[in-house]
Amino acid sequence: MYNIIETFGKTVQDMCGRNPDSARRLLRLGYHAKNLQLKFAPGHLHHAAQMAAIETTTSMVAPLDHPDDSVMVSIFTPCEMLQVFGLHPYCCEGLGGFLSGAGAEKAFLDYAESEGLPETFCSYHKVFIGAAERGLMPKPRFVVSTSLACDANMLTFRRMAKHYDVPHFVIDVPYEQDGDAVDYVAGQLRQLKSFLEEHTGKKLDEDALREHVERGQRSMDNFEKYMEMRADRQILGDLTGEMFSAFALHTLLGTEETEHYTEECIRIAESAPPASGIRLVWMHTSPFWVKELRQLTDFNQNLQVVGCDMCFEGLMQTDVSDPYKAMARRLVYSTFNGPVSRRIDRGIEEARRLNADGIVWFCHWGCKHTLGGAQLAKKRFEEAGFPCLILDGDGCDRSHGGEGQMATRIEAFIEMLGQDKEAVNL
Repeated sequence: MYNIIETFGKTVQDMCGRNPDSARRLLRLGYHAKNLQLKFAPGHLHHAAQMAAIETTTSMVAPLDHPDDSVMVSIFTPCEMLQVFGLHPYCCEGLGGFLSGAGAEKAFLDYAESEGLPETFCSYHKVFIGAAERGLMPKPRFVVSTSLACDANMLTFRRMAKHYDVPHFVIDVPYEQDGDAVDYVAGQLRQLKSFLEEHTGKKLDEDALREHVERGQRSMDNFEKYMEMRADRQILGDLTGEMFSAFALHTLLGTEETEHYTEECIRIAESAPPASGIRLVWMHTSPFWVKELRQLTDFNQNLQVVGCDMCFEGLMQTDVSDPYKAMARRLVYSTFNGPVSRRIDRGIEEARRLNADGIVWFCHWGCKHTLGGAQLAKKRFEEAGFPCLILDGDGCDRSHGGEGQMATRIEAFIEMLGQDKEAVNL
């Protein structure tokens, strides 16, 4: 399988240098083929995980199929209004990760760096910028981004809007978490409504928006219930599945597909066997491309990643009577907004809820927020009774290497957790 991926990725990269349109057609074909495989040969995926994988892959290929109806967004951009207008979210971080999943990231990383982006810039954004500027990624209708949650957002989307010469709307999220910040962001979202109406020539259906936001809240409530149920159940999955869930609960929140996915999560949990093995909470993105790591974590009865903060960081109860305020609260009170202590506190809360044995804090190369908070996170987690492994790596750049070292460190961490668990049970 990995040889097929490597060959496909190399072909896309080589072809892009000669004919970007042909490379894009090949990439689309590959993603459509992947979706067929997910539908008819999902392997070990349980049905809920299969649904999230199909939903995410469909959303990633949609901008390649229908660029004129696509809006470039960050993973934290609330997309309910886009859904009402029938527009596809064109997710920069998602497509950066998907290009890496297709083994097609290296040439675009190199190109982006040759155009002045530093090596320390987030690789998800760097892959996407390189692919866009080499002609692989199609022109979007316009760009809608937020200041949440990293510096790369501010550069990437401004650069892409200039590159494609399209309008750009930025949602500025204040650092503070309070009612004034919510009102400020809600005001910007009402301005976004006017922006979308102007650039589509359509009026927003407010009732439809309220329906999408209410559906998103039900989806979050379902996923909260699923996490509570998962505390004493064994549900096998893989690292990639956590990322699929993250997209379902962010750019795809508000869709019928996400609500059906979260309902299926509950059904899967209801029939799952009792919990067993070592249980980890994973903080931040995951290096899904590291084969040695996947051999340890994927569909393993002795070790399960039971939660990831990319999935639960924005889950909250909120009043949906005003859909603009409801979307604003998700941005303002995201644990990726404000001091890193908020992410740490939420990690402790979820580790307790999920009956985790330990926590992995993954320092994705280029993510200053995560790197800067690593030592504080380790100290706080361990004071709360959760052993913590700080793991360095990259979510999508294979050139950083260290695959064997990652797996070795996880193995040692698991062995330590196993010994601790045995001692407690004696």
